[in-house]
Amino acid sequence: MNRMTAIIVLLVCVLGLAGCPSKTEEKAAGTSPAAKAPTKEIQQIKPVMVTEEKPKPEYTVIGTRDPFQPYMIAKPEEMGGTGVDPLQRLMLSQVELVGVIMGKEPKALIQDTANMGYIIKEGTLIGENSGIVTDIQATGVTIKQHFKDYMGRVNTREIVLSLRKGEGER
Repeated sequence: MNRMTAIIVLLVCVLGLAGCPSKTEEKAAGTSPAAKAPTKEIQQIKPVMVTEEKPKPEYTVIGTRDPFQPYMIAKPEEMGGTGVDPLQRLMLSQVELVGVIMGKEPKALIQDTANMGYIIKEGTLIGENSGIVTDIQATGVTIKQHFKDYMGRVNTREIVLSLRKGEGER
């Protein structure tokens, strides 16, 4: 009997639910509870916010090098220099001949008292008194200098820088 009662209760529930319309059927039929009551919908108008675009500040270069500009080679006059080669600031007594390279265009290596080396060739300006390298031989370098004497006359002097003899050489 218990079994029979449970079956009857189950059938009553199934038949009761079968008679109730579902939500999807209500929407299809247009019989929703909101549709039954005629209400006025008030539309809220939202104000349109217009944002002003502020102009971006321009990139200005003050006190630094602009990274987007190419490198420019500065002239010695712009850098505050006199445009004189470091060899022209030396006196010939401060210079020593270290080596000679003989070839199509002979070159020589000279060294100052600060052990700074310079490569010279014929026509290189050297020394304070407008010295110019005139000849490079295997034994030495000839430099011609023009200078003024006490009377104001221009004199020419040739100075030969020769290689030092190594140990054991005569």
